[in-house]
Amino acid sequence: MRFGAGLWCLQATATAPRHHSRTYRDFLEDARAIESYGYSSLWLSEHHFFYDGYCPALLPAAAAALSATRTLRLGTGMMLMPLHQADRASRVAAQIARRYEGRLDIGLGLGYRQIEFEGKGIAMTDRVKLHREGTRLMVERAVPEGAMVWAGSATPKGVARAGARGHGILLSGANPLPLVRELASAHRAGWESAGRPGGERPRVAALRNFWVTDDLREREAVLDWQRASYVLYAGLGWSVSERDSTRSMDFVANADQALADAVATSVVGSAAAVVDALHEVSDAGVDDVVFRCAIEGAPAPVVRAMLARMSDTVLPAAEGLVAA
Repeated sequence: MRFGAGLWCLQATATAPRHHSRTYRDFLEDARAIESYGYSSLWLSEHHFFYDGYCPALLPAAAAALSATRTLRLGTGMMLMPLHQADRASRVAAQIARRYEGRLDIGLGLGYRQIEFEGKGIAMTDRVKLHREGTRLMVERAVPEGAMVWAGSATPKGVARAGARGHGILLSGANPLPLVRELASAHRAGWESAGRPGGERPRVAALRNFWVTDDLREREAVLDWQRASYVLYAGLGWSVSERDSTRSMDFVANADQALADAVATSVVGSAAAVVDALHEVSDAGVDDVVFRCAIEGAPAPVVRAMLARMSDTVLPAAEGLVAA
């Protein structure tokens, strides 16, 4: 099992205001710290036309962090492919992957916010076609330079398609464990039914709301930060449809229930509790865990201190975990 940290959105929100220049300086300091702690990856997230400056251009941000580090992988979780010029974006990704020895993980998503497509002058009905073409160009141009391609989906059909193409998946931190298990299984089935393209099973990564602390006050603060981070999902109009394994999660239609379900995925406590949770995630079919720790209101020094504790106490104990 490999470990990363995310999702860095480079925001300056109403509850945590800061100048955007500081946001990006802090991001580079975070990247250096995360690398020094021994994590394998750091993941970014993209949106457009949101009030807080939510990062709209992940490749330049990833390139900046890659230039500040030596071994850390930088992932886009997700780059909203239909909102970009596919030819330009794929060429830039290939240049970044080549310059930084393939340390680029290219996560590609469809996008779901109508305002983003309207603002870009793109018909939302064209998003599947644009995503397919962008993915094709990314694979042709960037993958030969060592980059890895990942998909983001919350549906069994979506993750099965990714598996059939030999692409990894990155699952949302809001997904309860039964849904993670269902999606990981569908991803593997898609790969197997397609004849196992590439010969090596593509990896399943999952964001998880895990935080190591023995301080009860910090634990309460973390849960508050988690709630605040998911409140933003209401503004972004995010939702997940009902599945066999879990009920729907709609941050607009039923915000209170969605918030409760999302925060309930959190494991905040001792190193032993987090290690136990990692065993459960591994048993669900997950290869890589991305600790979802860049959350609303959490000060950067507190996040770094927690990741350092996690590195000292959790990562060594979980080193031998292999997805079921």
